[in-house]
Amino acid sequence: MPFWFWALVVFVYGTVVGSFLNVCICRMPKDESIIKPPSHCPKCGTQLRVLDLVPLISFLALGRKCRYCGEPIGWRYFLVELATGVLSVALFWKYVGIEGSLPDFLAFALFSAALIAVFFIDLEHWIIPDQLSVFGIVLGVLRDVYGAAVGDPAHSLYRIPIPMTGFELPMLRSIVGLIVCGGLFYLIAVLGEAAFKKEAMGGGDIKLAAAVGTVLPLPLALLSFFVAVFVGSVIGIGGKIADRKKRKEQDEEYLGYLPFGPMMVIGVIVVLFIGQTMINAYLKYLRIGGL
Repeated sequence: MPFWFWALVVFVYGTVVGSFLNVCICRMPKDESIIKPPSHCPKCGTQLRVLDLVPLISFLALGRKCRYCGEPIGWRYFLVELATGVLSVALFWKYVGIEGSLPDFLAFALFSAALIAVFFIDLEHWIIPDQLSVFGIVLGVLRDVYGAAVGDPAHSLYRIPIPMTGFELPMLRSIVGLIVCGGLFYLIAVLGEAAFKKEAMGGGDIKLAAAVGTVLPLPLALLSFFVAVFVGSVIGIGGKIADRKKRKEQDEEYLGYLPFGPMMVIGVIVVLFIGQTMINAYLKYLRIGGL
């Protein structure tokens, strides 16, 4: 089959996953089951039929409203389905079409889907459900175990020297990434709380950082955090400049607050596509500069 055919299949699959993500985004913040009850209109409670749930098409065909009560449907539902489909195709092109790694594509596509849910939930509710971070951690470990089992050099075991014993402790790279990234964010949270006398980083951010370190190679995971900080700084500064008058009327504690989860999601997506290029460019700069 030609590449475009499989890309189309991946897009359709992505939109279906996106439809499920909408359920997660709606129910997880309220601690509701994502399995039961079946999808229904939040306004009239009518159970939705198959024709009401066709990704992208049903939203447009129904004119952005419930078939049964006429309640308007937010654009977020359409955006999540479209974004998941497009991102899945882009990852398929990058990791299957160019790099020829189906396992990496599957791992990154599934993790990216979870990150889309994180993005919208944290943006609206300022929480990151533990289930999404745990999903990423399990996914990263399974990908690493598979890679090590088939002899993939990118997933070879780290060998960590044990001081004064002469022994080395073999450890999966995903576990090292989990410890380093989760530990880094935990340290930032502790030091920030000690310095500012208030919570500097939520537990959800720490767990998500651990998941990122588990799924991504460690250099890319750390780079994604730098990208997240940069994006957050740009958005935060821009928001303050554009909203000076309103900010003067707000409580002082409101100033400077921005959920970090969406920034981390953006950082991960960026490095999944150009992270290695960014690292190579930086290393080249160091060589040219003689550093």
